[in-house]
Amino acid sequence: MRDILFRAKNVATNEWVYGYYYDGVYVRNVIFGRVKEGLEYRFTYLVKRETVGQYTGLTDKNGVKIFEGDIVKYGDTVHLVVFEQRNGTAYFGLVYSEIETLPFGHYQDSRRIEVIGNIYDNPELLGGEK
Repeated sequence: MRDILFRAKNVATNEWVYGYYYDGVYVRNVIFGRVKEGLEYRFTYLVKRETVGQYTGLTDKNGVKIFEGDIVKYGDTVHLVVFEQRNGTAYFGLVYSEIETLPFGHYQDSRRIEVIGNIYDNPELLGGEK
């Protein structure tokens, strides 16, 4: 079973925090806990909703966890990691074009994927602006 883990940018510090995401009626956009070096600390962080990304359950060739919003290098190409819902299916995958997202494992060998940044801190890696 894969870990259910989220990350998002802390509103107060703009740093990444990790844990369990909650967006309820009375409490909105918070991360509970933070996982660090295998330990879980019990903290609550107010986070920027637009930066929330879920862990895909996969690691790259260097053992780095891959999250939604990460920018990865696969061979000579660079791709954005997204959660896609199409035709009654849902999956994490790599964006290949405006109309094509391929799920992990479909054509990619995760042992060749490398996280090189994320869309929030490094949009220029995808040809966007900083």
